[in-house]
Amino acid sequence: MRQIVGELILTKLSDPRIDPARTSVTRVEIGEDLLTAKVYVSVMDTEGRQNRTIQALSHASGHVQELMARKMTLRHTPVLTFVLDAEFKKTLETLDIIQRVADEIQQKDQARIEVASQAGQAPGQSDEQTPPPGNANQDQRS
Repeated sequence: MRQIVGELILTKLSDPRIDPARTSVTRVEIGEDLLTAKVYVSVMDTEGRQNRTIQALSHASGHVQELMARKMTLRHTPVLTFVLDAEFKKTLETLDIIQRVADEIQQKDQARIEVASQAGQAPGQSDEQTPPPGNANQDQRS
């Protein structure tokens, strides 16, 4: 159902408030009675345009249901309710934070490598000579 509704939004709706390139169906929750369905939509745009897109989809829900009924073999076509998927937005924000942290770590590593190379050392090498692990106790036994 998610795929069919997504295709219909992409190909069959011509409302200028809906930008198919920025709108995608993320999931569909069908009620236990199979008569209702919540269609969660992600809109990659400003909050105002997200709200306008949801309004336009709600306005076109009857038309989408009719088109969906032609493509699916169900006894009753569920009544569609379009909802903005806030969970998807939170996931994207989390991924953005992770990317920024990864970039920051990479920049710090690059700066450390540059400082080490300017000092004539290999990265990760320090001025102090530390014995290899496991050899410290050999001198004490003798």
